[in-house]
Amino acid sequence: MARLHRFLGLLVVLTLALVVLGGVVRTTGAGDACPDWPLCHGRLIPPAEPLVLLEWCHRVVAALVGGLVLAGLVWTVRLGRPAEPLRAPAAAALGLVVVQALLGGATVLSGLRPWLVVLHLGTALLFLAALVVWWQRAAGFRPAALTGPQRAFRGAVLASLLSLYGLVLLGGHVGSSGAGLACPDWPLCRGEVFPPPGPGVLEHFAHRLWAVLVAGFLGWLVVRARRDRPDLRGLAHLAAGAYGVQILVGWLNLLSGLHPAVVSAHLGLAAFIWTVLVGLFVRSAARPLPAPQVRSTPAPAWQAAVLDYLALTKPRIVVLLLVTTACTMVVAARGRPSAWLVLATLAGGALAAGAANALNCVLDRDVDAVMHRTRQRRPVAAGRIPPWKAVAFAAALAASSFWVLQTAANALAAWLAMAGLVFYVAVYTAWLKRTTPQNIVIGGAAGAVPPLVGWAAVTGDVGWAAWLLFAVVFLWTPPHFWALSLNLKEDYARARIPMLPVVCGEVETHRQIFLYTVATVAATFLLVPAAGLGWLYAAGAGLLGVEFVRRAWWLWRGRGQTAWALYRYSLAYLALLFASMVADRFVVSG
Repeated sequence: MARLHRFLGLLVVLTLALVVLGGVVRTTGAGDACPDWPLCHGRLIPPAEPLVLLEWCHRVVAALVGGLVLAGLVWTVRLGRPAEPLRAPAAAALGLVVVQALLGGATVLSGLRPWLVVLHLGTALLFLAALVVWWQRAAGFRPAALTGPQRAFRGAVLASLLSLYGLVLLGGHVGSSGAGLACPDWPLCRGEVFPPPGPGVLEHFAHRLWAVLVAGFLGWLVVRARRDRPDLRGLAHLAAGAYGVQILVGWLNLLSGLHPAVVSAHLGLAAFIWTVLVGLFVRSAARPLPAPQVRSTPAPAWQAAVLDYLALTKPRIVVLLLVTTACTMVVAARGRPSAWLVLATLAGGALAAGAANALNCVLDRDVDAVMHRTRQRRPVAAGRIPPWKAVAFAAALAASSFWVLQTAANALAAWLAMAGLVFYVAVYTAWLKRTTPQNIVIGGAAGAVPPLVGWAAVTGDVGWAAWLLFAVVFLWTPPHFWALSLNLKEDYARARIPMLPVVCGEVETHRQIFLYTVATVAATFLLVPAAGLGWLYAAGAGLLGVEFVRRAWWLWRGRGQTAWALYRYSLAYLALLFASMVADRFVVSG
């Protein structure tokens, strides 16, 4: 059964790739490159033309998937009674893949009629769902009696699934009917909350409204998972997080003018979220499996090495830096920057931040080896990566970052990214961190550089508005980091790092957090005149700032606010603050 489970997992991955390939075929105009079916231009091996070969490859992969489904069904039947619960989804998968093949032929022969394209897409999702159910059943997740809250959670999963299915079908209709750019701006449509009638406008705007509905269902799903099925909250978070990325990719669709690569990524992400939700639905109908009694097989050496090198870059930290960079680019462009400039700047920024974090892991390896939080998570401190290899890796990332930013943006953006790297490594890590409790106050300048990079990438210079964005992140960093260090006070004391809670105590740290929080919120309002932001940003900054100050005040006065809660809110605060700038640019400034 374990071998069948692995086989089905690979089949699910191949099917996801087939869905993405189908999106590429549609967006590149290759869908009618082979006007006949099942042959292509009357031949088994078609003419060597790019679009023709693309459509032909799509058909070959589809045929391969169909053959593997048939092989999997035979395998399942031969396993006998233990595999009985797997037979129904296996048979459904085979039936759906046959229907899907026939629909593919009908779509080609009809000249790509929109309703057939949508039906083809909907059947593909149902086929993928059958595969996922089959795969999860092979993993041992079988239906079982559930409690009331567990049944309610399953209902939340089903609601999310159905709403996502409708969204994907509606999106398929928008794409196949040529309505993808009927609303060229975002989040409004043609500058209005309720857009005027026009070709494709209704379909496009309905797709956006439905996307908000799906977001609400996924948010509720996360809440129910944390409360009723904590064993499944990881999958719920994965679905919700991927949907957040999906929203950004949808925005890039408009920025890029529906570039085939972006549209295909949008479809691929939708299929991935669908896969996660179907797997979640299967698991929500089963009680948690008991822990296996067999010895776990260690991950392959190459896989462990890749994960260790990824850990060197501290990807969770990098994500927030990229949020501030992307949002700053929208503010600097006063609307819609080039999609490729945004992607290149984010790639260059991620490489620079990864290089800085890798060098931080090298210089702090003695500290990381002492602290409970880091001694196993940091690969250099744990001895899994030699320091010289980490330095070489960081050098490669830094060089790549400079080349990407200089080539795709400009030299100023590239040099600013390098300045942030040097300041973080040489000034903060090597000097300030071990010598003064004000380390994070001064060292926070490194984390405030990304807005400067984003602004320079768009405008070629750094004006007052860019420096104010720098100041907001600079002032936000101490209360954010001190809230974290309050929870790690013993670790820092053990490592002899003079963080403010270790040197001055918790009461003084609470006071300093409050003062810096007030200064941060005050600085955010200066952006209204300096960056030309309007009432929407001012309202967002006010609401977010009042809550930030309230939480910091309650922490200082001991009114039930924990440092962990303040730390988590500070993360959301900065992300939402920059998001409100983007919303203001599109809604108020047009």
